[in-house]
Amino acid sequence: MEIAEFYCRNVAVLLPVLLVLLLVVLPSANNRKARSVGSVAAAAAPPTDPSDCDLLGCGGIYECYGNGWVNYLPYRAGERYNIPLSAFHAGASTQQGQPECLLGTANNYLPWVTEDGRLTVRPGPHALDLSSLRLSDHGVQGLVQGVSALIPLEEVLHLSIARNELTLVPSPTLKKFQNVRLLSLSGNFFTEFSNDTAEHNRLPLLTKLRVLDMRNCSLRTLPEAFFRNVNLEYLFLSHNRITTLPAEIFYPLRGLLHLDLSNMDTRRTGEERIENPFMKLIAGVDLHQDIFFPLISLVFLDLSNTRLEYQAFIALRSVQRRVKYVSYCNIGLPAIVDYLFVSKKIAMLDISYNVGVAQSLHSASFTLLADSLEVLYFKDSMVQQLNWLVPLQRLRVLNLRGNILRMLHRESFANLTNLEQLDLSYNYISAWNQQILTTTTALRSVNLRNNSIVILTTDMLYDFSRLSAMGLGGNTIQCSCNYVKFLRNILHNRTDVAGAYTISAEPLIVGRRGSGTISNKLSLQHVQLFDYEESEYLCMNFTSNQKLDPLELQDCMIPEDELINSEIPGEGEDEPAHAKNHTLVYILVSVAVSFLILTGVGLFYYWFHIKYFFKIMKNSAVLSFFNDEKLYLDKSGLLKEADFHYDVFVSYSNADRSWVLDHLLPNMEGVSQINLCLHERDFEVGYGILENIISCMDRSRCLMLIVSESFLLSHWCQFEMHLAQHRLLETRRDELILVLLEDIPRRKCPKTLSYLLKTKTYIKWPTKSVNEQALFWKRLHKTLLTSKA
Repeated sequence: MEIAEFYCRNVAVLLPVLLVLLLVVLPSANNRKARSVGSVAAAAAPPTDPSDCDLLGCGGIYECYGNGWVNYLPYRAGERYNIPLSAFHAGASTQQGQPECLLGTANNYLPWVTEDGRLTVRPGPHALDLSSLRLSDHGVQGLVQGVSALIPLEEVLHLSIARNELTLVPSPTLKKFQNVRLLSLSGNFFTEFSNDTAEHNRLPLLTKLRVLDMRNCSLRTLPEAFFRNVNLEYLFLSHNRITTLPAEIFYPLRGLLHLDLSNMDTRRTGEERIENPFMKLIAGVDLHQDIFFPLISLVFLDLSNTRLEYQAFIALRSVQRRVKYVSYCNIGLPAIVDYLFVSKKIAMLDISYNVGVAQSLHSASFTLLADSLEVLYFKDSMVQQLNWLVPLQRLRVLNLRGNILRMLHRESFANLTNLEQLDLSYNYISAWNQQILTTTTALRSVNLRNNSIVILTTDMLYDFSRLSAMGLGGNTIQCSCNYVKFLRNILHNRTDVAGAYTISAEPLIVGRRGSGTISNKLSLQHVQLFDYEESEYLCMNFTSNQKLDPLELQDCMIPEDELINSEIPGEGEDEPAHAKNHTLVYILVSVAVSFLILTGVGLFYYWFHIKYFFKIMKNSAVLSFFNDEKLYLDKSGLLKEADFHYDVFVSYSNADRSWVLDHLLPNMEGVSQINLCLHERDFEVGYGILENIISCMDRSRCLMLIVSESFLLSHWCQFEMHLAQHRLLETRRDELILVLLEDIPRRKCPKTLSYLLKTKTYIKWPTKSVNEQALFWKRLHKTLLTSKA
C-alpha cells in the first residue's frame, strides 16, 4: 500500500524518470554515440586485470569518459599513482578558499562519477544512475522496485544515488544490488544514526563492492559496524563534518588501499578558524590512537584540510608501513616527530600550511625517509633554514613556496643529487656569492619568483646555466650589463612551449685569463623563462628610484665582439704607471661623487624617517636618564595597583576615524568596559606627539593596529607600527592585535606588515553580514578580556 500510494502521489515525477532509465540502461541496437562529460580521455593502456578496469577508469566494457578532472589513478592496479608534479605550480587556493595540496581532490580519483553525482561510464545494464532526482528514503525504495521490473539488478556494477534527499543509508535497497562494485551516495544528508533505524546503520552484505563514495553527506560520525559487511579498496569520506570515529571502525577494511578523510568541516557554528597551531580555539577531529592500525594494505592517505585535536596526532603513529602517498596538508600539525614517519616507504609527502612546524625542524627530522622520499611539499609553513634537507638523497621534487627563507647555502643542497624541480618562490631570498647548486646535477627547473634578489652574480649565472626552465619575475633586480646580456634577445626567441621564452645564446665571460688558462664561458641558450612578462622583468635604477626596460639601456649596448671575445688582461701583464695612476684617481673621484649623490638622494627621500630616528634616540635618552615621575604624563600609571592605565592603545588613520568612533568605541567601552586610548581624546595637551605615543603605549595593556590602505599611507601610522613592534620586543610582551578593515594588495604591503601578518593572529572586519560582525565583536571581546584577566 505504501509503494502504491507513493506512485499515485508522485506519478508526474516517476514517469519521466522511468523513461530516462529506459534510455540509459537499455541503449538501442545501433550503439548511439555516448556523450562526453569531461575533457579528459580515459587512460591509454588497458589494465592486465579486467576486474579492476572499472576501478581505474581505463577502458574495456566499463569504459569511462572522465569527469573533467585529471585522472591521478594508476594505469594498472598496484602501479604508481599519476600525480602531476610541477615546480611552477600556481599554489594558490582554488577550492572554496581551501589551500591547494599535493594529492589533489577526490575528483582526481573518481573518473566514473561527476561532481554532481552522474555516472560517466558507458551506458548499459551494468550502470544505473539515480542521481539528482530529489528522492526521499521511501522514494528510492519505490523507484528501485519499479526499475527491477525493467532490468536485472544483479547485473548493475555501477550505481549512483548521489545528490538526493536521503537521511538514512538505503541498506535494505542496496541489498538488491548484489554485484555492485562502485557506489556513490555523495551529497545526501546522513546526519544521524539511531537504534530505531538499526537496519540503516551498516552497509548490507556486498561482497564485490570495491569503491564507496560518501563525500559531502553531513556525516558527524559512523557506527562502529558500518563497514562490517564489505571489503573496500577505495573509500572517500571528504567534505563531511566528522568530529570523531569509533576506534574499531576500520577493522573490516584490511584490504583498503585508498582512504580520503580530507576537508572535514569541524568549525563551531559561526566561528572562523584562527591560523595559530598553539591556540586550541576550534575543535578538530578526534581520532583514537590506533584507528589506522587495521589498514595493513593502505597505500594512500589524504587528511588535507582536516584539523585534528592535539591528542589525535598520536593516531598518525598507527599508519601502516605500506603507505606511500601521504598528505598532512593544513591539519594544524604542531611539530615534526619520528612517529609521523613510521612508514619508511613514503614517497610523496605534503606537510604544507602547518604554521609552527618549522620551529621543530633539525638536521635529523626526515632521517627515517632518507631511502624513500621523492616528493616533498612544505609550502607556507614559516620555514627559515634548510639544514634538515641533508638526509634526503632520493628527493626529486621540493616545493618550499611561501616561507621566510632568506639565504641559501651550498651545504643544504650537497646531497640532493637526484633533485629535479625546486620551488623557492615567494620567500625573501637574496643574491648568493657561491655556487650552491654544483652537486644537484639532475636539477632542471627552479622557481625564484617574488624574492628579494637585487643583483645577478657570476655564481648565480653558473647555477642558472645548468637549468632548462626557471622563473625570476617579481624580483627588484638592479640594472646592470649582466642583466641586459641575460635578457637581450628574449622577446625574439619564443619556443614551442606556451608561455616560455629562450634566453639569448650569448656566452658570458665569467673568468680571467692568466698563466695560460683559457677564459671560462657559459651559455644560457637552453634555458627557458616560464613566466616572462615585460613588466615582471624590468630592472631598477636605485639612483633615480625608477624601473627601466633593461633592453633599452644605452650604456650597455656594446658590440658583441668587444664584450664577449675581448681579451681580459692577465694578472702578470704590465701596465704603464701613469695609466694605473689615472685609473686610481678616476675610481676614487667616481666613488666620492657617487657617495655624495647617494647621500643627498637618501636624505631627500628618507628625511622623515631620519627625523624620527633622532626623536626615538631622544626618547631613549629620556628613558635612560629621567626618573619615572618626569617621564610619565599620568603619574597614576606608576602605582603598582594600576600598572596599566588603558586596556588598549588604538593606532588608526584619520580616514578610519568614523569606524573607530561609530563601531569600535561603543562596542568596547560601552559593552565590555574595555578602556581604549585614542590619540584625539587621551593625548596630554602641551606635550610632544612622540612623547604622548610612547607614554600611552607603555601604559596600555595591549596595542591595536587598525590596518587599511589609508593606514599604510599615513606616516604617523607607519611610525606607530614600527614603534609598536620595537616596544613589544624591548619589553618582551606579545599583546599586539591586528584588525584588517580591508584586503591589502601584496604590492602595497610593506615588509613590516607582511611579517606581522605571518607571525601574529589577525582579525578581519566583515562588511557584508550582520551575523559575521556580531561574531567579530565576540571574538575581539574574548581576546581582550582574556588579556585583561
